[in-house]
Amino acid sequence: MAEAANILVVDDERGIREGCRRILVSEGFSADVAENGEEGLKLAKAKPFDLILVDLMMPVMSGLEMMEQVRQHDPEIIMIVITGFATIETAVEAMKHGAYDYIPKPFTPDQVLAVVNRGLEKRRLSLQAQRLMEERDQKLLEVAHEESKIHTIVNSMADGILVTNKEHQLVLWNPAAVRMLNLNKKLEAGKDIGDAIPVSTLVDLINKALSPDSAQYTAISEEIELTNPDRKTLMANVSVIRDRDGQDLGVVSTFRDITSLKELDQVKSQFVSMVTHELRAPLSAVEGYLSAYLSGAAGNDPQVNRQMLERAKTRTHSLLDLVNDLLQFSRLESKRIERKKELLDLSDILTNTVELLRNQGEANEITFSMDLPGKLPLVEADRAEMEQLFTNLISNAIKYNVKSGKVTITAGPINHYLNIRIEDTGIGIDKEHLSCIFDEFYRVCEPETRYITGTGLGLSIVKRIVESHFGLIEVDSTVGKGTTFTVKLPIKKEH
Repeated sequence: MAEAANILVVDDERGIREGCRRILVSEGFSADVAENGEEGLKLAKAKPFDLILVDLMMPVMSGLEMMEQVRQHDPEIIMIVITGFATIETAVEAMKHGAYDYIPKPFTPDQVLAVVNRGLEKRRLSLQAQRLMEERDQKLLEVAHEESKIHTIVNSMADGILVTNKEHQLVLWNPAAVRMLNLNKKLEAGKDIGDAIPVSTLVDLINKALSPDSAQYTAISEEIELTNPDRKTLMANVSVIRDRDGQDLGVVSTFRDITSLKELDQVKSQFVSMVTHELRAPLSAVEGYLSAYLSGAAGNDPQVNRQMLERAKTRTHSLLDLVNDLLQFSRLESKRIERKKELLDLSDILTNTVELLRNQGEANEITFSMDLPGKLPLVEADRAEMEQLFTNLISNAIKYNVKSGKVTITAGPINHYLNIRIEDTGIGIDKEHLSCIFDEFYRVCEPETRYITGTGLGLSIVKRIVESHFGLIEVDSTVGKGTTFTVKLPIKKEH
């Protein structure tokens, strides 16, 4: 059995400390606690910890100051901030001081465990990568004079590897390098690296490592952008091999494809941008309404005060929608999600969803048309997820429709699938956006959608629900005429 992770909880609130400790111990972790930053720093220096949960606002020593000193002691330790002031500014400041993530107060045991498990997984992967790098370097030195062993090791590695001698000639490579660098022509040993590898940034990095100006460096790392035929980002690590007398023998270049990590950073940036817009603006509006009401600046007219409170309620409702979407998205992303599938006739779910959203449509004079047979073929599905799926699609058909528009819902069997079509007469989606509308946090930015609120998660949730039920979803749209979403779910049983 793997050794339990060591976790330190640093918080001046006894309830938070002990609560976190009990949660962690119940999951099999080893947990220590400290009531301030100074005590936490002493513990962190005296005992190896895998992860630290630290409060930002503490007496004696603040969380940020403690994190800075702990990072100097152990650069690889994972630190997660506990804060009652979960704003973009505090999150950014915590990240600058080495925090991996943060948990806003109050929080649930599931939220703590989710963030802790992600942090521990990152540490495990980092340590494993570091260990693999050390093992790889050691093995390369041990088998430097055993060509067959070198080829066996190098060819089996997922990372790309190029070995050049001090004359800048290509000596060794592996299939991963050929694939990552998109090399079309056959490589030949002894060929000048500049002629063999058509990636000028990598060649320049290898030449730089062998130059006299870099003699004091053991390795040089740099990100390399590839643009042809597809965009890739590689993290290249160039290490100079020297003999016992310090003379250069050659260079080992290793590179890893980090394109997905860069894309993840972009998604995080989109998330921060979305949070800034979707959270800050409504919260500011609610605060303004409440301040005007409490201070009496709005006067004593009950009608005016009621209007302000109703607007504040509308704003908070949109914030709850955002939170619910985030929770639903997180649930669908979880590998331990439990689906309670049963044989369903979707007629009732579609009819009830339309009735539930009818008031929302009537506000814009939207009319609904449903063409459903008496009984639909049965599908095997989770009822709650089917309700979420069609609520999202029909709600979108209302929000992105035109005044006095129409929403049409039809359903029927085609081959082995039950096809459900949700068609609107709305503003439509430009073709350039169609391939992206199911991406997380993606929203079409057009003048017509400027005042339509949303999280950019609705359609990504829809796609995950459909795919989790082994179905398909298609979209067809024409700008100015409308959009049609077609959900195809496998038929389990005919009526």
